[in-house]
Amino acid sequence: MFKYNRYYQQYYYTTKSSKQWLTRQIRDKYVKKAAKENFRARSAYKLQELDNKYNFIIPNSVIIDCGASPGSWCQYISRKIFPSKRVDEDVDNNLIIAVDLLPIDPMPGVKIIQGDFTELVTQQKIKDLLNERHVDVVLNDMAPNFTGTHFVDHVKSMDLCECSLAFAEHVLKSGGTFLCKFLMGESESDFRNKLKSKFKKVHYEKPHSSRDKSTEGYYVCLEFNKNITNGLT
Repeated sequence: MFKYNRYYQQYYYTTKSSKQWLTRQIRDKYVKKAAKENFRARSAYKLQELDNKYNFIIPNSVIIDCGASPGSWCQYISRKIFPSKRVDEDVDNNLIIAVDLLPIDPMPGVKIIQGDFTELVTQQKIKDLLNERHVDVVLNDMAPNFTGTHFVDHVKSMDLCECSLAFAEHVLKSGGTFLCKFLMGESESDFRNKLKSKFKKVHYEKPHSSRDKSTEGYYVCLEFNKNITNGLT
């Protein structure tokens, strides 16, 4: 019988929807793979696929992961950048910052901030950790609290995208990368056009590990042009 790790156990309830979720999890090859490879969630394979294609997770980088809980993206980054490091050990020129409303267990080389990314106080905590360092990669895997109405959820998702982009514009270095999850809907094209005005390359992706029925997509934005954004060098 398939054994789940504790990062999935919080969803083990007896409601009908939870039972359906659990049945789907049992059959999901990426859930099984994540448990076998000790990733905290199947979402690790979304980042892995995108990174394999665009190669934006590299050593000697400063990376911010927004919406990081339970931490599978940071696990992937940590393993790739410094697989032998211990938690809180010096990590040279690398810095990974994980941000989420929910708690995240420690992992090698990752600084964790529990808080609402959309609030200025949380963003200031990130800047304090950066200590004026420019950022190589900003990842946005945040999702809204779903209402069940797609239009409302889409609008909330795009609000999170706008918030993370505004922050990225302030901290990204020239040539930096911005990866943003969104729920498909009528305003996504406007947001994509905005991205194209700030990055040299903008790619739409839906990783194979995204569920077929999911309306989520990702924009992979490469080569940030800081001069166009704010007139700074």
